[in-house]
Amino acid sequence: MVKRKGYILEQIASMDNLIAADQEAQDGKVKKNRFIRRHNARQMEDLQDLQRMILTLTFPPPDYEPMEVTGDCGKTRRIDRQNYHPWRILHHAIMRVIGKDVYRSLIADSFACVPGKGLHYGVRRMKMFLRRYPEYRYFWKTDYKKYYSSIPHDTIMAAFKRKYKDKRFLQLIEIAILNYQSDEELLKMLEDEERLYQRHTHRSLHKPADRELLGQPDRSRNEGEAPLQVLPSIL
Repeated sequence: MVKRKGYILEQIASMDNLIAADQEAQDGKVKKNRFIRRHNARQMEDLQDLQRMILTLTFPPPDYEPMEVTGDCGKTRRIDRQNYHPWRILHHAIMRVIGKDVYRSLIADSFACVPGKGLHYGVRRMKMFLRRYPEYRYFWKTDYKKYYSSIPHDTIMAAFKRKYKDKRFLQLIEIAILNYQSDEELLKMLEDEERLYQRHTHRSLHKPADRELLGQPDRSRNEGEAPLQVLPSIL
């Protein structure tokens, strides 16, 4: 049986950890984020306030702000972000303490957001598998819609409880990460996207042929007219 860890909350609340988490959270974002600039004007007061919140487990009500972010591949995602102080600093402070445990619990082929295992590392590993197992010529690439929003919270908490016995830390996880309930909003969003798909103007172009037409030879679009000349295939 794996020994569970304790005294996690005190490590998160240490001032050294909060200062380092603050630096990580605002890395490269100071110039374009007025909230970070405002925080830097009273940095130590904010961090001491955050330390008190962690140790007493008393936080302001979560304030989520919806926004759209376009990635490098051009895909637009809708995210709900929180205020820089205290929430985004808190998230980094938590990951600085438990990050190694979280990453060690992932399967070996977890890429993209894992430190040292980015997209290029994943491509190299895929090529290695294709060379080692030449009989496998295909792979399946898929994307789960609203994946993170749809993970059951009790599943997340069960995983944390297997690793940590610090009850106050588990309370902090519920406050910092699991205070966002997306059930009704997620279902409505998926239903709206399904209705949009049903109304899509190009959907009719991809409908399968009727069964009675399958297997029949091609016919001219206008019956009775001379068939059009067909160009030979270019190999």
